[in-house]
Amino acid sequence: MHNIVLCYHQTAAPCSMQAGAQLLALAIEDVSRTDKPTRFNGLLLSVSANDPASLASKLKTINEYCPIPEFISCAQYGQSQSALEQTQLIAYDGQSIEWQINTLQNLTPIREQQIADEIATVNDSGKQLINTIDDALTQTIELKTARDERLNQAKFTAQSSGVDMQLITAGTAKQLADSVASKGNEHNYWAMCLFVGEPSELNHIEEVL
Repeated sequence: MHNIVLCYHQTAAPCSMQAGAQLLALAIEDVSRTDKPTRFNGLLLSVSANDPASLASKLKTINEYCPIPEFISCAQYGQSQSALEQTQLIAYDGQSIEWQINTLQNLTPIREQQIADEIATVNDSGKQLINTIDDALTQTIELKTARDERLNQAKFTAQSSGVDMQLITAGTAKQLADSVASKGNEHNYWAMCLFVGEPSELNHIEEVL
């Protein structure tokens, strides 16, 4: 799985989200970029606002729930921009817009869900084993209660990240780029993250975000 991110403060000059989507589309089609994907189904996450403080506020939920480094930088920049003079802004020192290689486990909600699923599987196996040897082994009430408490603590419940999401089906980089280029609005403060991978991976991300 890959992802590529573009936020308003990374552009050479201020522009609307719609113009930013076109810049992101150009990056998708650029064959010279390293680590570019070979398949182009995508899931586009986007957030926009009329002012930097509002954008930072909208990014707060996803930054706490499923941190994406560029979104965190964008929120910090927006907070600075809303409170300080232009010369006092925090300078963006991240990487230029490039593809990155990711696994589903890098996303906190998916990792937590996987742990919860694995524990549930262990629990099911344990129940079958207990049923098999129940006549030979007596379980105490205290042990069962402690086990249930541990299992309940590991349950995963997806939360709303507050970002807009759109699945994009595409067979080529150009098709994906054309779809991304048509997104956006006239807001000048925005952040976009595009995940590219297998449909099953993208559906999994959408389920937990």
